Amino acid sequence: MHLLARASWFLVACMGPIIDAAGVLEVDLVFPRNDTYAPTPDMPVVFAFQNAELARFLNPYISYKIRNWDDSSWNDSVSFHHDLSWTNWSSHDPYFVYHYFDEFNTEGRWWLTWTVSWQSCDEGWLSDPFVQSNHRRMISNSSSWSNLFTTENSGQEVDLVAATTNKPCPEELGVAINVTDKTMEVPYWVDWSGGETCAVVAPPTLTPTPDPCRVKIDSAVVASISASVLATQCKSLYPPANCPAEDDKSAAQRLVVGGVACFGGCIRSVWFHSGVNWLIRTNSLVKIEQFMQPISALALRPGNVAKANSNDLSHLARLIIGKESRTCVRRPG
Repeated sequence: MHLLARASWFLVACMGPIIDAAGVLEVDLVFPRNDTYAPTPDMPVVFAFQNAELARFLNPYISYKIRNWDDSSWNDSVSFHHDLSWTNWSSHDPYFVYHYFDEFNTEGRWWLTWTVSWQSCDEGWLSDPFVQSNHRRMISNSSSWSNLFTTENSGQEVDLVAATTNKPCPEELGVAINVTDKTMEVPYWVDWSGGETCAVVAPPTLTPTPDPCRVKIDSAVVASISASVLATQCKSLYPPANCPAEDDKSAAQRLVVGGVACFGGCIRSVWFHSGVNWLIRTNSLVKIEQFMQPISALALRPGNVAKANSNDLSHLARLIIGKESRTCVRRPG
């Protein structure tokens, strides 16, 4: 099964005040649960962050894969990841991260495995006389779990409100991270939404038990999701028939705005592709790092450049802005 996901959306709103870096950040799988659902062309996978503002100090990342349980070759699978480096964590609490798939409009048993990763400051370097102040360290952490769900014609319809109302939700569906009140300056090579600050987390023995049952999805959230789904689909090359009609004035305004956007986008595209060609010709990670300086959100995964070639600029573009890493490593020597 190839990946043909409909779209992914993040719930966003206006920026709010930053809270102190102390408390328990919890990441929960909200949907699907260990249950049986009717096949659907729009199967959501939903995660929730409780006490979400703490996430900006930990740089979380979610990856998951859904496999056909009855396919021993594991070829029938889809995967996805959420790089949340530049998320506005103050917009909602809980903060929902979700993605819709169209591969589950059939009966089957599905094994969902996911990993939540995060980074924290290494407090230990302060007491290490051999570590210089400009060599601060980050600790990489992760927690993984799995969940089995079924799609059958006799199953219940997908209903996010019902799924989070008076339903059992074992603690294994959540990951709790005890964020202490200690923050440190991040190493110079780290570029993320937390700015210059990362948090120190408490040992796992001091972490409370997760409580995914506290997460509720109400009708207002579902309405926002539905509106986002329709808006995204209506902007696609093959919009659905139920897209809202717009008058000529709106169409004219859209044409003007689109023209301006295209003009700016074309200029950026020419500049970007010229830079990419230069990177390929010079084959230098040092120059790649220099090229990246004007762009705040670019990221490069070490070793990826060697896989690119001049006939695949779009692939290299995805590697650079693919959000798989936030560091740029110089070539040894």
